[in-house]
Amino acid sequence: MLLVGCGTADSSDVAGDSVSAPPSSPSPSFTGRPECAKAPSDPVPSASPTESDAATADSGPSPENPHYDENHAYRMSGQLTAENRAAGEATVRLIRPALEKLRKDKQFSEESVRTVLSTWGCGDDNGLAIASGAPQYERVWFSFHNGSSCVSAEITTQAVTTEVYGAYAEPDPSGPCVENRGGH
Repeated sequence: MLLVGCGTADSSDVAGDSVSAPPSSPSPSFTGRPECAKAPSDPVPSASPTESDAATADSGPSPENPHYDENHAYRMSGQLTAENRAAGEATVRLIRPALEKLRKDKQFSEESVRTVLSTWGCGDDNGLAIASGAPQYERVWFSFHNGSSCVSAEITTQAVTTEVYGAYAEPDPSGPCVENRGGH
């Protein structure tokens, strides 16, 4: 008999079988992507624990919902090493002048973004996902994987905002850097 379901099995549910602990952070289900928009990154300082690292280390499943992390893994982006974060930030510095030009010229179409990013070899092979939204012709959003990290940006009439983060463990079909809206 074949059983399919969400969640985890309690060790008392499986007689004689050993149950391994789930990984502490989700691992991406996609294979490596070709590199694009690579720029020299600044030297990475030696790692030292930060306040956010300490908070993450202490966080765990709450007693009210011990399987929350497991059941919401599809919504978590992977952690970045200092080197991968630096590579993503270097990509942002590389492409930002072109994004500011798009904003200044009021170029909010998906085609405009695709054309600009193709200059650095970014396209469908890198999981490029682009969306424009309301108000029409005043906002465009995109994300792609530069080979080391996810880079996303939103261009509006007011500003260009960017973010660097890890790929999603269970990404949306549109790309490894797009949060899956579904679930498992």
